[in-house]
Amino acid sequence: MTHWIPTPEKDRLGVVTYNVQHDGAYCLKLEVGDTVHNLCQEEFWYFGYSVRNRALKGIYPKSFIHIQESFIEKTAIGEQVTACQSPVVQEVTSVLREWGQIGQELYRTHDHKWRAVYLLMRDLMSNRSKMLTGTLTLDELRELKHALTSQIDFGNNLLGLDMVVRDEQGNILNPDSASVVQLYRHHEQASQRIKKAVASSSNINGISSIGGNGLINPTKIKLANRHSHMFFVAVRNFVCRVGEDTELLLCLYDAKEWKPLTENYVLRWSRMGLSMDLDLLGNMRVLYTDLGSRDLARERIYLVCYVIRVGNMDIRPEDPRRQTTSAASMGGSSRRTISGTLPNNSAAPEFLRRPCGIACMDVTDYLSGRLETDEEKQHFVPFISCSDRDSLDGTLRRLIVSGREISHKEHKNQGLWVSLRLLHGDMKQVSEEHPALVQVAQVAVSRKLGFPEIILPGDVRHDLYLTLSSGEFSRGSKSADKNVEVTARVCNEKGKPIPGVMHLGSGVAAQDEYRSVVYYHEDKPRWSETFKIAIPIDEFYRSHLKFTFKHRSSNEAKDRTEKPFALSYVKLMQDNGTTLMDTQHELLVYKVDHRKLDENETAYLGLPSTRADLVEHGSSKPSAAGLTINTKDSLLIGTCLCSTKLTQNVELLGLLKYHSSQSQQLPAILSSLMKVDGEEVVKFLQDVLDALFNILMLNSDSNIFDRSVFDCLVFIIGLVTDRKYEHFKPVLDVYIKDNFSATLAYKKLLVVLNDCVQSDVTTKLQGDDLLRVMKALQYLFKFVVRSRQLFVNLHGEVDEAGDSDFESLLLNLLSSMSDFMRRNDGLVLLAQGACLKYIPCAIPDLVLVIDEQQLSTSLADIVTSVPVGRLNNQKMMTLNDMVHSQLFLKPECRAIILPVVVKRVKELLTGPQEVEMSVTVMCDVMQILYRKDVGATHNDVAEVMANGLRTIIQTIISIDREDPFVGPLVSVMLSIFRQMTPHHYRNYLGHFATRSDLLDFLIEILMVFKDLVAKHVYAPDWAQMILLQNSIVLKALRFFSHTIRDRFSNPYEGQLWNNYFFCAITYVCQPALQLESFTQTKRRQVLARYRDMRREMGFEIRTMWFNLGQHKINFVPAMVGQFLEMTLLPETELRKATIPIFFDMMQCEFYSPRVQGEAYSDTKRDSSHIKGNFQEVENKLITQLDVLVEGGRGDEHYKDLFQSLMTELCEKHSTMREQGLKLVRTVTRLMERLLEYRSIITDENRENRMSCTVNLLNFYQEIGRKEMYIRYLNKLCDLHLECDNFTEAAYTLQLHAQLLRWSDEPLPTLLLTSRHPHTASHRQLKEALCLDSIDLFDRGKMWECALSLCKELVRQYEEETYDYGRLGALLNRMATLYDHIIHQLRPEPEYFRVAFYGRGFPAFLQNKIFVFRGKEYERLSDFANRIMLQFPNAETMNRLTPPDQEIMDSPQQYLQMNKVDPMLSAEDQLRFASKPVSEQILRFYRVNRVQRFSFSRPFHRGQRDSDNAFSSMWLERTVLTISHQLPGILRWFPVEESYVFELSPLQFAIETMEQTNKSLTELILAHRADPKLALHPLSMKLNGIVDAAVNGGISNYEKAFFTERYSLEHPEDKELVSQLQELFALQIPLLEAALVVHRSRVNQAMQPLQQRIEVCFQQMRVHVESKYGRRDVDPQLERQMEQLTRNQRQSTQSSGGGSGGPYALHNRLSTNSTGDANHPDTLHHLSAPLTLSTSNPTPTSRLSTLSVTLNSTGGNAGGGPSHNTQTSRHPSSLFSRTSSQAVLSSLSFSLPSGSSASNPSSSSISPVKMLTTGHRFRSNKNSANNAEKKLRDKENKQHRDSFRRLSSSSMGGRGSHFPSLSLAGFGLGGGSTNSVSVPSSPAVVVSHSGNGASSNALGSSAHSLDASSSSETVSQLASPETTSTVVIELTQQLTAKRPLRSEAVKERRSSTARGPSFNGDHHGVCSSPSQNSVASTMSSSSNEDIPPPLPAKQMQNMAGCASISDIPPEKPPLPAVNLSEIKEGGHGGGAPPPPPKKPARPLPPF
Repeated sequence: MTHWIPTPEKDRLGVVTYNVQHDGAYCLKLEVGDTVHNLCQEEFWYFGYSVRNRALKGIYPKSFIHIQESFIEKTAIGEQVTACQSPVVQEVTSVLREWGQIGQELYRTHDHKWRAVYLLMRDLMSNRSKMLTGTLTLDELRELKHALTSQIDFGNNLLGLDMVVRDEQGNILNPDSASVVQLYRHHEQASQRIKKAVASSSNINGISSIGGNGLINPTKIKLANRHSHMFFVAVRNFVCRVGEDTELLLCLYDAKEWKPLTENYVLRWSRMGLSMDLDLLGNMRVLYTDLGSRDLARERIYLVCYVIRVGNMDIRPEDPRRQTTSAASMGGSSRRTISGTLPNNSAAPEFLRRPCGIACMDVTDYLSGRLETDEEKQHFVPFISCSDRDSLDGTLRRLIVSGREISHKEHKNQGLWVSLRLLHGDMKQVSEEHPALVQVAQVAVSRKLGFPEIILPGDVRHDLYLTLSSGEFSRGSKSADKNVEVTARVCNEKGKPIPGVMHLGSGVAAQDEYRSVVYYHEDKPRWSETFKIAIPIDEFYRSHLKFTFKHRSSNEAKDRTEKPFALSYVKLMQDNGTTLMDTQHELLVYKVDHRKLDENETAYLGLPSTRADLVEHGSSKPSAAGLTINTKDSLLIGTCLCSTKLTQNVELLGLLKYHSSQSQQLPAILSSLMKVDGEEVVKFLQDVLDALFNILMLNSDSNIFDRSVFDCLVFIIGLVTDRKYEHFKPVLDVYIKDNFSATLAYKKLLVVLNDCVQSDVTTKLQGDDLLRVMKALQYLFKFVVRSRQLFVNLHGEVDEAGDSDFESLLLNLLSSMSDFMRRNDGLVLLAQGACLKYIPCAIPDLVLVIDEQQLSTSLADIVTSVPVGRLNNQKMMTLNDMVHSQLFLKPECRAIILPVVVKRVKELLTGPQEVEMSVTVMCDVMQILYRKDVGATHNDVAEVMANGLRTIIQTIISIDREDPFVGPLVSVMLSIFRQMTPHHYRNYLGHFATRSDLLDFLIEILMVFKDLVAKHVYAPDWAQMILLQNSIVLKALRFFSHTIRDRFSNPYEGQLWNNYFFCAITYVCQPALQLESFTQTKRRQVLARYRDMRREMGFEIRTMWFNLGQHKINFVPAMVGQFLEMTLLPETELRKATIPIFFDMMQCEFYSPRVQGEAYSDTKRDSSHIKGNFQEVENKLITQLDVLVEGGRGDEHYKDLFQSLMTELCEKHSTMREQGLKLVRTVTRLMERLLEYRSIITDENRENRMSCTVNLLNFYQEIGRKEMYIRYLNKLCDLHLECDNFTEAAYTLQLHAQLLRWSDEPLPTLLLTSRHPHTASHRQLKEALCLDSIDLFDRGKMWECALSLCKELVRQYEEETYDYGRLGALLNRMATLYDHIIHQLRPEPEYFRVAFYGRGFPAFLQNKIFVFRGKEYERLSDFANRIMLQFPNAETMNRLTPPDQEIMDSPQQYLQMNKVDPMLSAEDQLRFASKPVSEQILRFYRVNRVQRFSFSRPFHRGQRDSDNAFSSMWLERTVLTISHQLPGILRWFPVEESYVFELSPLQFAIETMEQTNKSLTELILAHRADPKLALHPLSMKLNGIVDAAVNGGISNYEKAFFTERYSLEHPEDKELVSQLQELFALQIPLLEAALVVHRSRVNQAMQPLQQRIEVCFQQMRVHVESKYGRRDVDPQLERQMEQLTRNQRQSTQSSGGGSGGPYALHNRLSTNSTGDANHPDTLHHLSAPLTLSTSNPTPTSRLSTLSVTLNSTGGNAGGGPSHNTQTSRHPSSLFSRTSSQAVLSSLSFSLPSGSSASNPSSSSISPVKMLTTGHRFRSNKNSANNAEKKLRDKENKQHRDSFRRLSSSSMGGRGSHFPSLSLAGFGLGGGSTNSVSVPSSPAVVVSHSGNGASSNALGSSAHSLDASSSSETVSQLASPETTSTVVIELTQQLTAKRPLRSEAVKERRSSTARGPSFNGDHHGVCSSPSQNSVASTMSSSSNEDIPPPLPAKQMQNMAGCASISDIPPEKPPLPAVNLSEIKEGGHGGGAPPPPPKKPARPLPPF
C-alpha cells in the first residue's frame, strides 16, 4: 500500500497503546489511553485526530494503535464514531475524561472538592474494569450498573454539571424519543434521586458509598413495597469448646413479644468443629421466608442460635474411636456424615439433649434496611454458655434485657460467624433475581410461625406449631428433683404414633417423636422449645398429641431401665368441629402405673386433658386403668395453627359446610358471615367465594338468595379492598382468573346491581349500603365479565339475541349510572364519588365484552352528567383514569373522550381551584399523544391547540413562578407547540376572529417566551429540558415572525415588534445557548442534535430588522444595547450578520428629522431638515459597550470584525464617511482598553488593574464622557484604598473635584458619585471631596498636599461662605499638619525604573518603560521580589544595556529593574534658592512632585589604570521624564522622554565631592535639629572620609587630575580642576564641625574611634590646607543654622499657650529678647541673639528655656554695684576660628514686660536665685491658699534638689584638640568672641560683657545625667548701649541622679550680699509648659527659695572684661591649643572673604 485510502468503518476507532512523541512533519503527539478516529490509512500510518482535540489532525503509526470495535452514527454535524460497548461503559469513559480535566483544575486551586472527585473517579474506574471483565452475573451486573450511574449523578451534582436523565434501566434518555412531559418528569425523578443520594452520603460521611450504602436502589425501592420478604443467613463457622456433639438451632426472635418469629434452622455440629453433614460444608444457608412489611418493621428482632449439647448428662472425655466418617441414607439420598455421633434422622436413645448456651445478634437494622446487607460480609455472633441452674430461654432473656455488648472476656472468641442478606419478593422472584444465592446450592427454608401477609389461592398450608413452655413436677419418692425429659408424639384415635410428622426445624429430616432438653434436678423446667407438627389433613381430625415424661438418670445403667412416670395428651379437634385454639393450654399430668397400663390402651382419651376440661368433667380425680391424676403436676404448652383448610371460627365453618345445612338456615348463615373477623375470612377466601357462588348457582331459577349472596360478595370485596387487607387483592385476582367458575352469575349480578343503582335512597343507612356497592364496582364487573367469558367459552359462539341481551343489561346498567349521577341529593354524594372513582377501574374488563366506542360514550356521559360544581376533583380524577385507560389509545375513542377532558380542564384553569389535577391530566394527555403506538394524533393536537392552548398560556402568565405547577404547565405548553405542524400553526393563527385577537395572542406568547428564556422555570442543571425548550421556542418564533412581518407591518404595531425583538435577543443571549461555556463533549452533543440555535435566531432577527422600513427610527437608540449584546456573542456568523445593523441605525438617526414631529418625507424634500449626526447611537453604543465588555462579553475578534465591517460600510457612504470612521475608531480604541481592563479585572495584580483603569478614564476624559470618567475614578480610588495607597486615592478624588466649581448651582446627574449621594450642589460635592482628599493625604503623610487643599477651603470659608466654625476647625488642623511636617518622621520613598520587554506581557506593558514609586522602606531587592511575584514567568535582565529587537519581539517576558534618583523640579529649585529652608521641608520636595529621574551606568573608556580606577571611570547618565508627576493617581507612570549623556572622570569626581559635602552638611543640620538622632550614620560618614581605606580618598583624585600630564592633555578642564580643589578645601570646615558634633555625642565605648578620626582628620587638614588653603563654612549654611536656632527658640517659646496670665511667656520672651524700642519699659535693644537650645517638639519635653534681662546700669533695690561699660559686639560666626568654646547649657534671663530700673516693683530678681530655686513668676493677684502654697513649695524643693544633682564637665578642657570650636550652631554651645571658658565652673554661667573684658564661659557635660543626648547652650547678647544685659538661657533635662553640693555653690550663697541684688517679688512665666522643668511651678518667696550667691571670682571677671579686637586671630596649631590662647586671641572685625565662584558645569545637549 503506497497511497492513502479511507479507513474501513470497523477500523475507524482506536486506542493509543504507546506514547507517540514523533517530531516529524504532520505527526500527532499522543499519550497512552487517548482515543483516536482513523480517517485514512497507509501501509504503516493512520491519518486522523484525537478525541481530545478534534481540530488538530495528523499522522501516527499503526503499530501504536489498538483497534476497537465501533459503528458509525450519522448526526447533524457529520459522522459520529461510537464504540460498540455498553452505554454505561461509554458514559463512564466520557465522564472520566470530563472529570479528569475538572479535577486537575480543582487540585491546582486547592478546592476542597478535589478529594471527593478523586474518590469518585477511583470508584468509577474500578467498577468500569469489573464491568468490562464480562464475568459478572446478571444480578451483579445490574447492581454494578446502578452503582455506576448513581456515582455519576452524584459527581455531576457535586461539580455543578448538568443532570443526566435516565430511563428505568439506567440508560441515558434520548430527548428525541421522549415527550416534553416525559422528559420533565424524568428530570424531577432524577432530581429527587440525587437529593436523596446527597443527603444519604452526608449522613454516612462518605463518598465511595454512593450507589452502595449511600443510595437506595430504585429496584430495591420497588421490591421493598412488596409484601413478601426473605432473610438470607449463611453460617460460615462455629467455634465453641464443648467436647461433645451439638445442635445449633437458628431462628429469628421477636424480643418485644418474647417468642420466636420463624422456624428453626438446625445444624448438627460435631465435636471435631465442623458440620456432621459433610455435604453442607460451605453450604450452610437458610432462607427465613414469609416475612411481611410489618415483620420488618418490628421493634427488636434478634438472630438467635440455641446451642444444645447432645451426649451424656455430664461431659465426658472424647473417644477418638467413635469419630469416623460414613455414609447414611437420608431421604433416599446418599449423604456423608461423621459416624459415632448423632445421626440426622433420630437421636440415639442413650444420648440426652442438654442446654449448652446462646449466641444472639440484633438484626433489626438489617431487616429494616437501615444497614445494607451483603452476603460476602461476615458478622461475628458471640456465644455465652448458660449456667447449671439457668435455662436457655432465661439466658436469652438476660442477654436481651441487658442490651450491652458482650465483652471478649465473656465470649472468649467463641461464637458464630454468619453472613446476612435481605431479599425481597416471593421464592420465584428471589430465584430469578438472585440465582447465585438460591439455585447454586441447596438452601434450607424456614417459614414464619404464622401466616404471611398474602395467602395466594395455590398456597396450601397445614402446619401446627407446638411450644413446650414449662412444666411442674413433684419429686415423688425421690430425694431430689427429677431430670425430666418430655417426649411428644402424634397419635391417632387408636393410640398409634403417626411417624414422620415431627420437625425440629429446617435442615434436618422429620422425626417420629420430639425429645425435649433435659435440665438437671429441676422440678419446674422452662423449655420454651418450639417445633412444627405437619399432619396430613385427613388424619388431623382423628389425631391427638401425647406427651410422656421420663426421668433421665446420670447413671447410664440405671437410665436404661427408666420408664415414663407420667403422661399428658390433648386432642387437635374440638367437639364443635373447629381445631385446637391458638393459645396456652395447661395439660393435666397423669401418673403412670406400668403394671396396670397397657401401652396400646387408649383409655386416657376418655379423661379430661386440660385444666378447663377437668372443671367441665366434674370429677376432682378422674382416673383410668393404670392412670391417676396428679393435681400438683402440670404441663404448659402453646399451639399455633397455620392452616388454609381448617378454621377455628364456628360461623365460617357453617358457611364452608353449607351443603350439610337446610335451605332455611342459609339466610342466617349468609348473614352471620358478615360478622366474622376479616382476618379469618381472607385466610379462607377461595373456599368462602366458592361457597357463595355455589349457593347462587344452586338457586339459578329463583332470586331468593341473590341479594344475600350479593351483599356477602360486596362485604368480601370491601374487606379485600380495605387498606388492612389490600395485600389480598392479588389473591382475589388470581381467584377470578383461575378458580372462578360460575358461568351464569353475570345475569344475577347485573340485575341486582342495576336494582341497587336505581333504588331510592331515603336514609343514611341506605346511602352507606349504596356506597359499599359502588366501592365494589371494580370487582363486581370483574365477576360479571369473567362469568360472561366462561359462559361464552362453555357454550361457544352465542347468537345475536343472547349477545344483545347481555349488552342491553350492561348498557342499561351504565345508563342507570348516568341517571344516578344526575341526582343532586346529599345522601348519594359519597356514592356518586365512589362511582366516579371505581368505574374507570372496570374499563380493562368491560372492553372485553362491549364495544369500545359505546363504552367511551357511556363513560363520558357518566362524567358529564354530574351537576356543575359538584365533585370537581373526582371528575378530573375519573377523566385522568380514562386517559390512562386503553380506550384513550384508540383514535376513535380518543375523539370522544379528549373533548370532554379539554373542556373540563379549560373550565378548571379559568377558575381558582383544581389546578393541580388539571395540569396533571393535560400532562398525561400530551405524553400519550406523543407516543407512536396510539395512531394518528393530528386531530387530537388540533383539538388541544384550539380549545386549550390559549387558556394554558394565560394561566402561565398569571401564575406565580414559585408555584409548583408552573413547571408541568410550561411542559404542557411546550409539548403542544412541539407537536404542532406548520398546518397547525397556519390554522391556529388564522382562526382568530379579529386582528386585535391575534395581536393579543402574539403579545401574550412573546411575553411568555421572553420570560422563559430570561429566567428559566427549570433548574439550571436541567440542560436537556432547557435545550428542548429552546428548540421549541425557536420553531414557534419562526412561524410568529412571518405573521408579524406580513400582518402587522402595515398598519404598524410598535409594541408587537418591540416585544419580538426583546424576546428574540433575550433568546439569543441566554446562558443556556452559549456553547463556548460548555465542555467539549456537551458542545458536540448539542450541535449534533440542535445545531447552533443562536445563529438561526440571529438570522431571523436580521431579517425582521431590515423589514421594518421607515419604522426603524422607533428603535434607535433604544435597541442599541440589546443588539450590541447579541453581536458580542462569540459566534462569527452571527456577528457578521448582525453588526451591519449598527450602521443601519446610524443611518436612521443621521437621516432622521432634526425637529421633533417632522416626518421622513420632509427630510427627503429638503436635506437641511435631517439631523446630520448619530450622536445618540454613539453615546448608547459607548455606554453599553463599557457595561457589556466588563461583564465578559466581546473579544479581540469582535473588535477586529467590527472595525473591518463598519469601516467598509462607512467607506462606501459618502455623506457619513468621516463621522462614521471617527465612531469606528472611537469604538475600536474603547474596545482595546476595555479588553485590557477585563483581562486583568479578576487578577490578583491590582497594579495592572489600576493601569487599565487609568487608561479607560483617560479615554473617557478625552471623548468627554463625564459619567463614565467619574465611574472609573471611583473604581481607581477603591483599588488604591484596598492597597493602602492613600496618597494616590487622594489625587484620584481631586480629579473628580476638578470637574466641579465653587458655586451653588445644582449638581447634574453626570457628576454624581456614590461616595456622597446626598450632595445637591457643586460646592457641597467639591467640599466633601476636598475633605476626603485631606484625610487621605494626612493618612499618606503628604501634609503639604493636604495644606494646599486646606488653603483652598480656607478661602471659601473666609471669603465666600463665612463659615467661621469650620474655618476655625480647619485652621487648627492646618496647625497640626504644619507641626507634622517639622517634627514627624516620614520615610522617603525610593523610585525604580522597570522595563517590560517581550510580547509575553499584557498589551499595555509590552516593550514599555515605567518609573515606579516604592512603598515605605522598600528597597530595590524588595521591590524586585514584589514585581517578580506578579510576573513569575519573567526573566530578570542583569545589565542596563538596551535589549536587542529579538528580545523585544520574543513571546517571553523580560524585566529590567534598577533604582533611579528623583530630580528636584525647576519650580521648587527657584522656590527654595538662597533661602534657609529646613532640611525637614526640603526632603519632601526632593522625593515628591517629581517628574524627572536619573540613573547612571559607570564604564571605563580607554586603558584602565589598575592602581587608580578614577582616571578612566566615566558615567553614562540617563535622564527620564515620565508622563505625570509622582506621586499621582498611580504609583507609576510610563517614561515619555529620555536622554543620555556622559560624565567625564573629572566631572564624576566633582559630583562625588559635591554629594559628599552635601550629605555631610545634611548630617550636621540633622543632628543640630534633633540631638537624639542615631550617631552611627555620622560616625560611618566621618570615618569614610577622613580614613578612606577603600577608594583611597582625595589622594586618588589628586593622582588622577592634579598632575601636569592631565593639565596638558585636558586644558579645557582647568576650571573643573579648580572647582574640585575648592571642594577639597570646603570639606575641611565641614568635617571640623561634624567632628565637634560627633565629639559631643560619643560615648566611652566609641572613644577609640573618635580618637582615630581626630588623628586622621588632623593629618587630612594639614594636607589640604597646605595645598588648597583654608576655608570657612559657606555663610549660607551658617545662616541656616542661625535660622534653625531662632526657629527652635520661637518654637520653644510658643509652646506655652496664650498671651496673658501667668503662662503668657510667648510674646514677652520675643519682646524682651529683641528689645522693642517702642515699648516704654524696654530696657535695651537686643540684636540677633545667638541662643540655640535643644528643641524637643513633644509636649512631654522636660526641657525649659528661661530668659531674664539683667539691668546693670539702673542699680537694684539693695544698692548693689553698677556697671557701665561699653561693649563692641562682633557677630559670632558659626564656624569662626576665633569663636570660643561654648558651654553646653545656655541660660538666658530677661525681666518681665513692663519692668524698669526706676520701678522698685520691677527690679530684677537674681538669675542665680531663679536658676537655683526654679522660681516661677507669679501674677500680681496672689490668691493662693495655704494648701496650694504647700503643694508648690514641695514641687519647688523637688526641682531644686534635682538641679543640684546636675554634674558638668568641660568640653574644652585639657586634651581637647579643638578648644576654639564654637558649638552654638549645633545646639551644643554658643557665644561670641567675648566668651570665657572656665573649666571648673558650676553648671550655671553668667556672661557679662564690658570694654576690654573677656567673658568667661563654662562648658557643661554634653551628656545629660540620664545618658540622653540633650545639649545646653550659654549665649551672651551684647548691646552697644550703656546698659549691660546678662542673658542666660537654660535648656536642661533634669533627672536626679545624686545630690550635689559643691564649694562653688557655698561660695555663691555666701556672696549674695556682695553681688547685685534682685528683688524676688517679681513674677514671670515659664517658657515651657512642662511641669517637670526648672521654673515651671508656681511658688512664693521663702527663706528656702533664696538662691545661692554668685561666686565672687565670677563676678569680678564679669565686671572687668576687656574689649576684644575686631580682627580675628589666626587659628593656632591644634596640638598647642590652650584656654589662655583662646582668651588672648586677636580681634579682627572683617568678614571672611567669599569663596571663589563655582564654575558652571556644562550639560550635554538634549
